[in-house]
Amino acid sequence: MSFDFELINADLKIKADGTIRTVTDTPKLRQDILKMILTPLGTNRFHKWYGCTVAEDIIGKNMPENLVITEIQSAVTTSLEKLKALQQTQSVSQKVSLAEMIAEIGGVWVERDPTDLRLINVIVTVYSRRLTKVEELFTLTS
Repeated sequence: MSFDFELINADLKIKADGTIRTVTDTPKLRQDILKMILTPLGTNRFHKWYGCTVAEDIIGKNMPENLVITEIQSAVTTSLEKLKALQQTQSVSQKVSLAEMIAEIGGVWVERDPTDLRLINVIVTVYSRRLTKVEELFTLTS
């Protein structure tokens, strides 16, 4: 079974005994989704293909609302497809649980926050190979 270090607000989570906490299964899938989408494409110097273009698609651009939504949905979906392919490749050489692999992308819902129009709320829905529905909500600032 694969694992990842547990991240809380981009910091490693440390146990009382000084060891680093890890995540597996559904929590790992949730963390992998957020890491892939919130990492700007090209910023990982060892894996330039890793990440998402969502930040460059919306920051500093004056576009119609429907175009902003379409661009975000497209960027997030593309990144999730990359993550799915990465998980498939990983499963060839490493034991990966069904709960941490994307079987199907259920959808990407995007809406401007009604209380603060600078914020864009995004809900990602995926289904794991364990047939578990996983939803992740995050907010972008435009």
